[in-house]
Amino acid sequence: MTGQKERQKAKGDSSGMTFAKPKRDRAWDEKHNYQVASYRIDPEIKQAIKDIAESLKVSTADIAGYFLDYAIGAYKRGDLKIELEPKEFQIKGE
Repeated sequence: MTGQKERQKAKGDSSGMTFAKPKRDRAWDEKHNYQVASYRIDPEIKQAIKDIAESLKVSTADIAGYFLDYAIGAYKRGDLKIELEPKEFQIKGE
């Protein structure tokens, strides 16, 4: 089977019945939630982090963590000034 037939088979059988995917085990996520953070960044920054990580043969998480740690330290020392305009945030459903 290839293409559409494989996708159809994955969704259900030839009778048209569909089957629910088994729930994903989230035990690791729940145990390590304190270690995970997610941020939206520009694609250029993402690529730069990836390039640096590849050149140093380390993970992108290591590079991102290093830069965040460095920037926070610089901010606390007064070496980094942040000048941004606040944005209005809207909570979904309101």
